[in-house]
Amino acid sequence: MVLEVKKRDNKIKADIYRKNNLIPGVIYGPEIDSICVYLEKKIFLNELKHLHQKFEFIFENKKYMGILQEIQKHPITLEPIHFDIYVPKLTETIVTTVSFIFKGEEEILKSGYFVNKILHELEVEGYLKDIPDFIEIDVSKLNLGESIYVRDLNLKNIKPLIDENTPIVSIVEEKFGVLEEKEYPAESQIEQDIGEEK
Repeated sequence: MVLEVKKRDNKIKADIYRKNNLIPGVIYGPEIDSICVYLEKKIFLNELKHLHQKFEFIFENKKYMGILQEIQKHPITLEPIHFDIYVPKLTETIVTTVSFIFKGEEEILKSGYFVNKILHELEVEGYLKDIPDFIEIDVSKLNLGESIYVRDLNLKNIKPLIDENTPIVSIVEEKFGVLEEKEYPAESQIEQDIGEEK
């Protein structure tokens, strides 16, 4: 689906658009001036799934290729309240980030191990047409202690901007960031011990 982005009236406050189920935003790039725009909230939520997503859109009867560069969210509801779309020059390389999607985690959990995700996204350089929406990583065949590194990725026509020996994910025995529960003496036992010390 090609989204239609419409120009915003600068005389109308952004909150007015939000009250009418529209999300205000801005488009900009090396070949396009910074322009205030808006999208229907329903379309935004259905079609724009993640930051740095690339997509086609129509603005004033002209088709563009853009990147969802930024999303501002309401601090309480976490609903999107503003967006930035960057429109790059298609004949030049750009620097952006691509998210990882991990599959096969359930197989690792069945084995009693955990998936330690070291990286969640990768900064890359390339032409917009060559940059994928995401990079899928299958961890189901990994054994305990094994890792997948940046060098293991099958990247076509894009360059990772990080050391190729950087690990992305590894299989470990214990879940990182989770503290083991310890047994503590009951409050009555503590009081009894204190009484015996007196």
